[in-house]
Amino acid sequence: MNKIYRLKSSKSFEYIHKHGKSFANSNLVLVYTPTKFNLKVGFSVSKKLGKAVIRNKVKRRLREGFRIMIPYLNPHYNYMIIARQAAAECDYHQLLSSLKHLLLKANLVENKQEFDKLK
Repeated sequence: MNKIYRLKSSKSFEYIHKHGKSFANSNLVLVYTPTKFNLKVGFSVSKKLGKAVIRNKVKRRLREGFRIMIPYLNPHYNYMIIARQAAAECDYHQLLSSLKHLLLKANLVENKQEFDKLK
């Protein structure tokens, strides 16, 4: 995923967490807020998930899954994806389907027919 799409500052994470709307399933939590700038996304993986290898693997999978979804999403929102404990045992396709489920549930997808075709 390009660096232009990444949330970096802790203030941004705090703002989204405090003012955002959230949707959750067993693997992930999606928190989002409107913005007047372009789309940005941040990923949060707690140390409770496991050691650094596991946390980084989960983050890499989430980043790649979100990267392929960017063209279908509403660009006027900032997103924060929080991994839950169950995400440590999930493979890429399970995380991708969890992410798709949350984005559809939050009604943040602009082109739903093309979005459903993602693998």
